Amino acid sequence: MANFLRRTPPKKQNVETITSENTVDILSSEFKLNKEKVSSILRSVGINLEAQNPAGELELYREVIASKIGDRSRFLNPDEAYIAELDEQLRSFDEIYIDTAPIIQKDWFLHFVTNAESILKRRKKKLIILEKTLEELHGLKDNQEKDKEVRIRSTIRPDLIRFLAKRGLVRIGDTGSQGIADDHLVQLFTQIGSKRNLLLITQDRGLSERIVRLSAELEKKEAEQEELPWFRRLFSRKSEETDTTHRMVVCKLVEEGKLKRCYICPECNESYYDDLHDCEGMVLCGRCYLNLKEQEAKQEAVNKKQREAELQAEEERQKRMEAEEARLEYERSRDTVENRLRTKRGKVFRISLIVLLALLLILLILLLVL
Repeated sequence: MANFLRRTPPKKQNVETITSENTVDILSSEFKLNKEKVSSILRSVGINLEAQNPAGELELYREVIASKIGDRSRFLNPDEAYIAELDEQLRSFDEIYIDTAPIIQKDWFLHFVTNAESILKRRKKKLIILEKTLEELHGLKDNQEKDKEVRIRSTIRPDLIRFLAKRGLVRIGDTGSQGIADDHLVQLFTQIGSKRNLLLITQDRGLSERIVRLSAELEKKEAEQEELPWFRRLFSRKSEETDTTHRMVVCKLVEEGKLKRCYICPECNESYYDDLHDCEGMVLCGRCYLNLKEQEAKQEAVNKKQREAELQAEEERQKRMEAEEARLEYERSRDTVENRLRTKRGKVFRISLIVLLALLLILLILLLVL
């Protein structure tokens, strides 16, 4: 019975592995580097080439070498339509900030930077990465609680960021505040959010919600500002900048470095991600939108029945009015005939009376004469 109840240990899954020699050969051939250079780069980020490594880590190794040597051609999207779409998404923002999480989220940051490089140069824009973010990256690379890929990416991304900074694609920003990078960003966006169009790229849903709500609050405050008195409007010049609408947009990176915007549903107060549209951040989610449409359909059905009932009541009222009008017309016509008959009878009576009086007078005269 004891043997029957004893649980059998789970079988270990077979993981395809690749030897260090094969790893170095493949990467050396792909990047056109000598084997010593490839081995040196991999060892510099803590990759042990002495043992057999999972074959699935080859993509991570490619990412390491691409970041170290600055060759990101493999991450370029050849679809011109997508590049045009990305250009349309980025062109309206004055500043583009990138948080810690998207920088180490798989290889999505490499895809985004590579595809946005030509756009940023043409539009004369830069990606802004705070010093707080770099500090967080340095803290993650030695954190044994994080998995291997996170530690490796936290090691190689600062080198990539410095390389991009030298090429004029990245600016290292710092506002001098203390605390974590999230609070740093919220404080910064509070200060400059009403003056510039800002884009924040982060995988942190909580931070995204904070920025979206902050944007909604700033827009509400601007809308509630009292209008200047007439005498102040008369002597003050309204600059073109005050006519420009400012907004703060938060996106996250998804597969292949594409952008998905964070929205908050004003109905259920829940956040969700969708395509980057030119609209406010407080937008109904799909579920609430369908519920709203269902309610509108029900209300429309009720309104339709009410309109039909009102129309039927109006038709009945018109019929009653027409019947009443016909009755009154009939009464008027009958009254007219009786009046005519009465008038004729009176006239005949008067004539008859006159004739009778005349005859009596003639008869009286004849009697007197005789």
